[in-house]
Amino acid sequence: MIPRKAKRDASEREIVTVLEQCGFSVVRMDKPTDLLVGFRKRAWLVECKSGTKGYGKGLNKNQAEFAETWRGPTVVVLHSATDAMDWAVQISQEAA
Repeated sequence: MIPRKAKRDASEREIVTVLEQCGFSVVRMDKPTDLLVGFRKRAWLVECKSGTKGYGKGLNKNQAEFAETWRGPTVVVLHSATDAMDWAVQISQEAA
């Protein structure tokens, strides 16, 4: 059986582009979240979502269960390039 390639959210490409343009390191992952993002010696797990309602609004059941036991920073959920830019600005200001 051929492993199924993970489905990527439509918003992921633009989110990755914005974060990289803001100086963040981005590694695409399949589990437990979409992205591992680093900036100024800190790291976050980021989940990209395309929708704002229903399934696409937030973490699915498996992701939520993981997030509850994760001992690192809260899993970040981004829906768009605008969300990514706002989050990147917030993080860069906190790191200054």
